[in-house]
Amino acid sequence: MPENKDFTRRIEILDECLRRRQKKWFIEDLLDAVNSKLDDRFDKKVSKRTLYNDLDYLQNEKLAPIVKGRDGQKVFYCYEDATYSVLNLPISEEEISKLKDAIKMLREVNDFNLLDDVDLVVEKLEHSIATHVPDSRSMIQFEKHTYAEGAAYIDDLFSAVKGKSVLKVTYQPFGSDAPQEWIIHPYLLKEYRNRWFIICRREGATQVSNLALDRIKKIRNSSLPFVDNDLFDPATFYEHLIGVTFPTGEVVQEIILKVKGRQINYIKTKPIHSSQEIMEESDENTLIIKLHLISNYELQSVLLGYTPDIEVLQPVALRDQLKEKYTAALDAFK
Repeated sequence: MPENKDFTRRIEILDECLRRRQKKWFIEDLLDAVNSKLDDRFDKKVSKRTLYNDLDYLQNEKLAPIVKGRDGQKVFYCYEDATYSVLNLPISEEEISKLKDAIKMLREVNDFNLLDDVDLVVEKLEHSIATHVPDSRSMIQFEKHTYAEGAAYIDDLFSAVKGKSVLKVTYQPFGSDAPQEWIIHPYLLKEYRNRWFIICRREGATQVSNLALDRIKKIRNSSLPFVDNDLFDPATFYEHLIGVTFPTGEVVQEIILKVKGRQINYIKTKPIHSSQEIMEESDENTLIIKLHLISNYELQSVLLGYTPDIEVLQPVALRDQLKEKYTAALDAFK
């Protein structure tokens, strides 16, 4: 039995004993109770010194109201407040129910196996306050996405980001004839349109790379030292970006769009990006909006989805890029 679990179990047994004030708990009695329950399940015993350390932990670290009494020359222990328990938690059945609802919602929108561990935590919370919150009926339903290849790597990559572990990745970009092996320093997991990406630094590189999980063939640990992230701030890096592609040399710029027809209400009620501002709204059923974004492939894809009711007024480069795509599309349908 791992030491941390052994310690936790001892604290639980001591807590149970000290709450029972009808008995005077001398150190020998506490030792017998702890060893009896440990031995029954784990074939393990502890010393009196260990028990004194556990009592000290309860009193000084957990601030448990342990008092000492005397019976002749012998000292016994109990809780001053018989209703106290180190397992008491400031959480209600309603709050546990909300946690369970939150877990259900998270399961709908991501692929983390980490949620299995969260489920176990909630179960422990239920047992700790001697209650069971029944599962509620379904009250919210998300769009069901197709299964994204590479999702099986999410938990390993999450652990690598958290633990600052260098990875050896076998990766095959689209259009490549054979997989390539890269050493990466992982910094951030990002999802875009139900496709997951690991944002990282390739060994020896001085710029950010993004690898699509659906093109990863294998992941292994590397013994190389981890290089901390000094390339970008994960909290702000994607603030002015749609998707994950960060074109070299591009900067944030004003993107002004003219929207007309049926798309106006859609774009007003569900903005293209959080930076969206309405510059002008005319009675002629047109809307002028401004975005503060870096122009990239994903932005162009979003704008193409609003065809033919959206027009790029500026920048000229983005306008020309979309014009080329419209022309190519028209040629394809001839």
